Amino acid sequence: MSLNFDLYVEHDSWLHRLDPRTKLIFAVLSLVVLTSLVNIWIILAFLAATQAALISARLPRDRLLWGWRVLAPILILVPLLWPLFYQEGSALVSLWVLRITDLSLVRGVAVALRIAAMAFACFIPLLTTTQTQLVQGLMRLGVPFRAGLLVAMALRYVGVFYGSFGVIMDAQAARGLDLSQGNLFQRLRAYLPVLVAMLITCLRTADRVAMALEARGYGSARRRTVYHQLRLGPADWLALGLSLSALASLAFVRFAYGFGTHPWQL
Repeated sequence: MSLNFDLYVEHDSWLHRLDPRTKLIFAVLSLVVLTSLVNIWIILAFLAATQAALISARLPRDRLLWGWRVLAPILILVPLLWPLFYQEGSALVSLWVLRITDLSLVRGVAVALRIAAMAFACFIPLLTTTQTQLVQGLMRLGVPFRAGLLVAMALRYVGVFYGSFGVIMDAQAARGLDLSQGNLFQRLRAYLPVLVAMLITCLRTADRVAMALEARGYGSARRRTVYHQLRLGPADWLALGLSLSALASLAFVRFAYGFGTHPWQL
């Protein structure tokens, strides 16, 4: 695994060329609309649309698979645990205190798919927007510079630390560290060298970032300027119009007519 792992994938596609504000607005509106939906078919359709958009942007297949691998534990645990807390519907299995119903299973799958759809809606701007453009987009949307830089750096270094963790794990395994033997507490104790190395890496990275920000005048009282100004082009207005129309229509029929409130019936 590369130490310089980054969420952003450099490429020249229609999705990369869109203004970051367009992608950020789409992600925020998608989160709002998806929160109110429970129908598994609508959520599946939205998830398929995000996958189609990322594939059409010619993103590497391994990056999409990485996203699914990161989400896999949640996508598995939610359908398994949901029937324990939600037991409305016709019982399929009834064993002592355990009661699994058809409605609980469908709702668990719908919630897991909703989480995946929300994640990939956020992956669209993260995978196709540089850190600089992301900060500029947040600033143009009214977010203060410090807050925008904090969000962009946090998202940027999630990938960096993820890559660092993989490199440290490989290095420790090459030195003979075995994390598969023993009980749970012994395995947790075996992770101690990995955690120590990871902590040192984080502290060194924080120190380098602090010096880089200071060298670039971060915190200066002067007004900040940018070399490339963001401008919405025809493609941005078209994408914004289509996204706003689709999401607004979906929200309207959801709250006005109850569309999408049933787990599997449209």
